[in-house]
Amino acid sequence: MFLTKGRLNNVSLRLSVISFFFSILTAIVILPLSGFALNSNNTQEDHPGEIKDDSQLIEAYRACKNVYYLEAGDLVVTKLLPDDNSGLKHQKWQAKMSNGDIVAVVYNSDMGDRVPVKVGDRFGVGGQFIWTGNTGLVHWVHDDPRKIRPDGYVYLDGVVYGDTDKEDSAKPHVKPAH
Repeated sequence: MFLTKGRLNNVSLRLSVISFFFSILTAIVILPLSGFALNSNNTQEDHPGEIKDDSQLIEAYRACKNVYYLEAGDLVVTKLLPDDNSGLKHQKWQAKMSNGDIVAVVYNSDMGDRVPVKVGDRFGVGGQFIWTGNTGLVHWVHDDPRKIRPDGYVYLDGVVYGDTDKEDSAKPHVKPAH
């Protein structure tokens, strides 16, 4: 059987979708078991201190490597993406890092109030970095109810999102530098 242009595009699309889901599956299942990260101690105080830079995220992005947990501040929302409503609901947007690279942020909206981000907003985030093969995304930006991984969060305009147990709401968090 010969591959026509239409069939080739269909095959290419299927492979892209399969690759994306494999990246997510790897990040959700395999990485937590392996302790994979750029920093070797994988320790985290619950949403520690004020982080005013995105150096951990830039390092992971440049290395094209998954990182079990990192934090970044002073990210700028560049584009709001359509919500993913299949299965667990996820809110998605793109953010620019200080070096100009773009990363996606994926927030499970079942794990807390929706994050009211708008294009141009500066925010901070803590979560898992996943390299997809073409770009990066920050996922698990909310509490882990099973306590298998460090709790993630989104910090926007003085409010912490994704903190379902409310144990961290009085602590200082990532503050965007203006």
